[in-house]
Amino acid sequence: MSDLRVEKRRCGAELTLSTGEARLDPGYELATERGVAMLLTNGESICGAVRVYRPAGRDRLSDYARSGDMFRYVETPGATFIVNSAHIVELKETT
Repeated sequence: MSDLRVEKRRCGAELTLSTGEARLDPGYELATERGVAMLLTNGESICGAVRVYRPAGRDRLSDYARSGDMFRYVETPGATFIVNSAHIVELKETT
């Protein structure tokens, strides 16, 4: 079982999960990794990496943004966040 803690200053936008949580998703190693900067409704930004679970040619960040997933993992060097997609205001690809 993973540790799950809610940071009050981030309440409503995302939860902090223990590192490695996203790696448990089936297909994690095969999914395209994209570096992103994500702006949330509470004004916070998260810079990290997301995995796009789509077939080749449909694995762009725009395809990720249009998926119907309610919650998204964002991996940073220090933590893995799960973000409620309703709170994503802006999503930019970084290199």
